[in-house]
Amino acid sequence: MRLLHVLAETGYSGGEGQLKLILRHFAARGHGNTVILHPGAKFADTARELGADVRFLPLRSWWRPDLYPRLRAVIVAADADILHFACGKALQIAGMAAMGRTARVKVTIRRIDYPIRRGLLGGFRYRRLVDHTVAICDAIAERLRAAGVDAANITRIYDGIDPAPWLPLRHRRAAARQRLGIPADARLIVCAAVLRPRKGQRVLIDAFARLATAHPRARLFLAGDGSELAALRQQAQRLGLQDRITLPGAVRPIHDVLAAADVFCMPSFHEGLCNACLEAGFAGLPQVVSNAGGNGEIVIDGQTGAVVSAGDAAALASAIAPYLGDDSLARQHGEAGRERCLRLFTAERLGPELEDLFTRLLAARGVARSPGARLP
Repeated sequence: MRLLHVLAETGYSGGEGQLKLILRHFAARGHGNTVILHPGAKFADTARELGADVRFLPLRSWWRPDLYPRLRAVIVAADADILHFACGKALQIAGMAAMGRTARVKVTIRRIDYPIRRGLLGGFRYRRLVDHTVAICDAIAERLRAAGVDAANITRIYDGIDPAPWLPLRHRRAAARQRLGIPADARLIVCAAVLRPRKGQRVLIDAFARLATAHPRARLFLAGDGSELAALRQQAQRLGLQDRITLPGAVRPIHDVLAAADVFCMPSFHEGLCNACLEAGFAGLPQVVSNAGGNGEIVIDGQTGAVVSAGDAAALASAIAPYLGDDSLARQHGEAGRERCLRLFTAERLGPELEDLFTRLLAARGVARSPGARLP
């Protein structure tokens, strides 16, 4: 099978981590990967390490008149079995360049639950520019159907991560707390996420303020950097909680944060299948999350944690409180969450499920997989 992946993003986050797993699987299975990137993309080194053929085009310069013919020429010459648009920008730009029969099957992966409009920049992309869309959770699949995408052209395949680094963290609690400066007897609520409005950390601070008096040992640790850092620090100070809310900026590696925690919280307004929630699940933490995106597919309310309405600080506080006073409940839900994550969200499942889908899509087109390992 010959695969051509187009990635227009230049950073490295959850989507790039999943693309790494995809390339690794198909390379190990003897299939050929070629990746088109924007110059300077951080993913380039990863792609090369995995044996992919890496090519560069100015994918983010959508206004350049020479971009589309150059991109189309590369796509046509590639004659790929699978043309994979690996991000929304790639679908919008390379999808237009690839219109017509330029590959045997064209696919994309939708990674976040933002509502999809029905116009040219919305549902049109998923109805006309690709043959099939992979949704990384059921909530995203529902967004696609609401935008007019035929259910037969949508497949839900969960993202996955390697559980090994996260499984032993509960045994490193004391050392992790010492390194982070967390008191040994604290009841620690943590959130590890980029500090942006859509992640909902302001709501979590408001929820913590509702808990603080009744739970004097409770602490809140918000790991991450981003545009909201200064505003969140000001919010904590305004509430008089600056001594109990830690905003250290980026923490790398993040393992100590999860090892030190009693409960993990993700109060996001929009989400895909949150990698941080998967990491917390493998770490055996009970989780209190909003109902955004796939959060409620990772966390089962009342069994592995709690799921509340996005933006509801009172509900968030009420859901967190039981874990601050009941170690047995926290252990029970954390262990159940770990078992669920091991069953559904491991990296070893992602590649085979995608390969099976691609094989079925090619068979439905009546074409055999190309024997070549690399694109021309």
